[in-house]
Amino acid sequence: MLGADDLVLCAGTVLGSGFRERAEAASAAGFAGITLWAQDWQRAIDEGLTAADMRAVLADNGLAVGELDAVTDWLPKAPAAPPEAGADADASGFAVPADVFWEMAEALGARSLNVVEIAGAVVEAERAAEAFAELCDRAAAYGLLVHLEFLPWSGIPDIRAAAGIVGLADRPNGGILLDTWHLYRSGGTAADLGPDLARRVNGIQISDAPALPANGTAGQAPHAMDLMDETMHRRLLPGRGDADVAGVLAALRAAGVDAPVGVEVFSDDLARLGPAAAAQVAADAARALPAA
Repeated sequence: MLGADDLVLCAGTVLGSGFRERAEAASAAGFAGITLWAQDWQRAIDEGLTAADMRAVLADNGLAVGELDAVTDWLPKAPAAPPEAGADADASGFAVPADVFWEMAEALGARSLNVVEIAGAVVEAERAAEAFAELCDRAAAYGLLVHLEFLPWSGIPDIRAAAGIVGLADRPNGGILLDTWHLYRSGGTAADLGPDLARRVNGIQISDAPALPANGTAGQAPHAMDLMDETMHRRLLPGRGDADVAGVLAALRAAGVDAPVGVEVFSDDLARLGPAAAAQVAADAARALPAA
């Protein structure tokens, strides 16, 4: 089981990498695990890898699957929020149901399953909690934790909204994924992570951000499209920005959160390095953070 001393290489840090390539890059950089998207699973199958082949690759590289990422098609259907100017209201390309992840969990095992609302839908906490609880119950049969990730532009925009849903669901394997970029861009800080809130966190991802978003204006709330562009292309390595990543980790550890640390740095600059170099740079940055 992955724990607090382990680093996990997230798929977004090594965009475009195949299954074997990601595993070898992670192992060489000293990661203990990797995350997988549904697309990664399908690509590996399309390239001729069987489940047994993938298990062998993980074993040969001393890795576990940290997280299956992410179920996006899980909420009861509700009207989408009016899109901001320039936003693409059609998120159907991101609609990933849970079924594919049960197959992945059965074949490879994993620590956790991530759940997210990505389209800006209107989210009713009670209905969302019922749907989240159902996912948790199903995931328990596979030994999976389940965590709900909040996104600043979404229908679950901050950690308190996520905590409300998780609390209503009240499942022992259910919790929150705290991504330091999303926490910072939603206005959260380490000071918000008191024991009652922090104890609901069962997944961690780290990256950093500058004080002012790309294309942002001081004193004004950032545009949703600017946030989405920044989060997918211009995240910073942990410790290289203003998000107080070390402080967030310290607050989580003080509250008893023992989740491994996923390093998720969507960055065009990292992508240009290639998977092996990007994994090493990301690992080095994470290890250089002050001890939590």
